[in-house]
Amino acid sequence: MKKGIFFSIILVGFTGVIAQVILMREFLVVFYGNEISIGFIFAAWFIGGMLGSWFLGRLADTLKAKTDIFSFCQFLLSILVPLSVLAVRSIKPVLNLDPGEVMGILPMFLSSLVILIPICAVLGFMFSLGSRIYNGVRRTAYANIGMVYVLEAIGAMAGGLLVSFILVRAFNSFQIAAILSLLNISGAILLQILSREKKAKPVFIAIFLVSFMALLFLWLSSGLNKLEQRSLKMQWKGYELLASKNSIYGNIAATESRSQRSFFYNGLRLYTIPDQLAAEEAVHFALLEHSNPEAVLLIGGGSGELVGEILKHPVKKLDYVELDPMIIEMAKEYLPGEKCGFLKDSRVTIKNVDGRLFVKSTKNKYDCVIVHLGDPHTAQLNRYYTVEFFKEVKNILTEGGIISFALSSSESYLSRELKDFLRSIYSSLKEVFLDVKVIPGDTAYFLACDKDKTLTYDYKTLAARTKERNIDIKYVREYYLFSKLSPEKVIFTEESMRPDKSVKINYDFQPVSYYYGMIFWAAHFRDSFFKKMLESVTADKIRNSVYVLCGLILLFGIIRIGKKKKLEREASIIAVAVTGFTQMVLQIIILLSFQIIYGYVFYKLGLIITCFMAGLALGSLWIMRILPKMKKDLAFFIWIQLGICIYSITLPVILRCLSSASSSAAFSYGAEALFPLLPIIAGFIGGAQFPLVNKIYMNKKEEIGRVAGLSYGMDLLGSCVGAFLASIFLIPILGIAATCWMIALVNLAVLILLIR
Repeated sequence: MKKGIFFSIILVGFTGVIAQVILMREFLVVFYGNEISIGFIFAAWFIGGMLGSWFLGRLADTLKAKTDIFSFCQFLLSILVPLSVLAVRSIKPVLNLDPGEVMGILPMFLSSLVILIPICAVLGFMFSLGSRIYNGVRRTAYANIGMVYVLEAIGAMAGGLLVSFILVRAFNSFQIAAILSLLNISGAILLQILSREKKAKPVFIAIFLVSFMALLFLWLSSGLNKLEQRSLKMQWKGYELLASKNSIYGNIAATESRSQRSFFYNGLRLYTIPDQLAAEEAVHFALLEHSNPEAVLLIGGGSGELVGEILKHPVKKLDYVELDPMIIEMAKEYLPGEKCGFLKDSRVTIKNVDGRLFVKSTKNKYDCVIVHLGDPHTAQLNRYYTVEFFKEVKNILTEGGIISFALSSSESYLSRELKDFLRSIYSSLKEVFLDVKVIPGDTAYFLACDKDKTLTYDYKTLAARTKERNIDIKYVREYYLFSKLSPEKVIFTEESMRPDKSVKINYDFQPVSYYYGMIFWAAHFRDSFFKKMLESVTADKIRNSVYVLCGLILLFGIIRIGKKKKLEREASIIAVAVTGFTQMVLQIIILLSFQIIYGYVFYKLGLIITCFMAGLALGSLWIMRILPKMKKDLAFFIWIQLGICIYSITLPVILRCLSSASSSAAFSYGAEALFPLLPIIAGFIGGAQFPLVNKIYMNKKEEIGRVAGLSYGMDLLGSCVGAFLASIFLIPILGIAATCWMIALVNLAVLILLIR
């Protein structure tokens, strides 16, 4: 029994993390992929887990055939995981939406809830039920819950490593789901055989074995591959799907429609071939502004079409940086040879590395840097539009060198939401470069240089350079430049970009531009509720809300004066919810900060998440070893709560120091090696708190399943709020430092409540 339940509980954490990763990737292909959609997915995940652990967990103590039910839940998971993958891919066909069409906010949230609640509720319920079953293995009730927490964390840690480094590279989503199904069915059979409650039920084992063999046969007979292809064709209805491949970074799909081939990255259109106008604008607006562009850096681009346009100029060296090598591989495989032949040119060097990391570390100098990544709709992309990034680019530009990038705009009318979005980035650019110009259009091209009188709006000068260089251009010619750079359009655009005090500048540690981008995106929908909500939230309102929350926590302590024991128990549960919120926000901050400082390196981000889970397990194991001898539980809990406050206050200071150290080669590697300690410490503090809460809260006659469900549910509730608020509101509006201090203040209020 002991081995069976050990394996089964570890499998819960293992299944949960891998299912979360593959479903998140599937959702991002269907949704827009910004921080709002990511927040919705995480919120739905935690809501489902909370419902399962908190509400269904109440049944764990009263159920008779606990082992049978647990094994049935494992069998249910083996059905729900692949079914959820299929359900996600069915969202747009069911709603009659085209593959490239952006979903509304309400359908996005509701579909997340409908698909994720069943699987997450089962996972949450299994934690409570597992704690109750584990009670037969160990003597102390609170230790049972703590050990289940540890085992689940170990499973999550193993699952996170496996899915990040092996599974997404080698298998498609249905194959990964099948692996989880086979493991869960195996766990159900093992639990039935080793059960102490009663003899194993032959009927259950027979059903599980038949299901196992059927699924194995489906895999070996290529049935899973057929299911993968049919579900993808359904998902991309209206397009001829040429290929859909997963890399460690995301999903790349190649489609064909009306003699055009389009490439989608995580569901968003990356580029379409042929689209000569877009390629010419992206390249020639920038290079024609420079008198002699010999060294060029291209960050992003997607295909060889932009490379081909760049090589029409007198370029001697072109460094092309593309994070995901599969983008280039897919382009070579599914585009005509003439579109990708330029990638083999001796002047071209392809670098598969994070663009921000390359800019920070390169010793090369460039006459022009073209950033071709699209709008900063996520915190990750926002890194390429901050004051700090522009300074890094400035350091690698030659005298009179130019940076160029494109953003969504409008040639004739700019809404207030669009103006704020563009102004934020324009003002950030002006903070670094002496001269900034914007070429008008539905796509606005930003050009910046630190040498005065280098950039020009004179179409004759630009047209003359096309003739001097003998460039074969189809669209960006003299007549086109004359229309594009007409005085009326230029004046209109420059007036629209005029700085506004209410619009904030975009910094690494206060990434506000993607917040303005979310408001602009939300304005596209008829239901403007979410847009109004985004617009209404200000730094002052957030601070005032925090003060009110802290006041309510302290008021609760005053009301409970005279009921010391009851206050201790209730305060500990409040602390669990606050810690769940804190852990989630801090984890997002640490991951974002690592990308800002060291670039987006996938395996290192996976290592950071693993370090957090390891800290969680270590903290729980450590506290459980000393809990039986501990006499003053509450006093120790207070010290842990104080540790959370201190950690939250010092984290932004540490991040600033690490950021400064990264600019020096002598200290950069040492600082990067120390970075994983941050998630380990954060996880350790949270892990140490959870078993202690259960000991404080639990009475001698307390029902284990109910307490486990309550404490775990409150932890998930806090995580749910943190996941939704952190990236959407707190970090972009307050900034990382102020967000950390706000967290410290809320935890301080809980600390005072505990001391009372």
